[in-house]
Amino acid sequence: MKKNILIFLTILSSPVCFSQTNLINKNFQTVIGNVCEETSEPDPCAGYTIYLLLNFKNNQVSITEKNVRSCSESVKYQIKANWKQKPDGKIILFYSGKLPEDHFLEGFRLQYKGKQLTGYKKDWQGHMVEYEFKTIQ
Repeated sequence: MKKNILIFLTILSSPVCFSQTNLINKNFQTVIGNVCEETSEPDPCAGYTIYLLLNFKNNQVSITEKNVRSCSESVKYQIKANWKQKPDGKIILFYSGKLPEDHFLEGFRLQYKGKQLTGYKKDWQGHMVEYEFKTIQ
């Protein structure tokens, strides 16, 4: 009996046991790019920042790419994917349908380690870029 309790307590105290539940019902965002627009006359709405937003649920994550201007914002795409976290913190995404054209997710990886969600993707020159996500309400 003592052996069973000891094993149970060891499993409960393991950070891997609760790591996936730490992401459930949490929302994250990061900046994945900026677009500058040259205009013939001053335009405060020219240019925008591109955000990637993640909303984790039990088995699904909602992924939204949003363009935010100083005067407006628009959603480029929103998709849902199933997700699973490995013991090393890597998050595996499973897409059920076809991904939208010109999406950011090709080659994109996620990892949750030490309460920090980080994304990784190679840029157009082949250099790995790190995206630190911030928790949002």
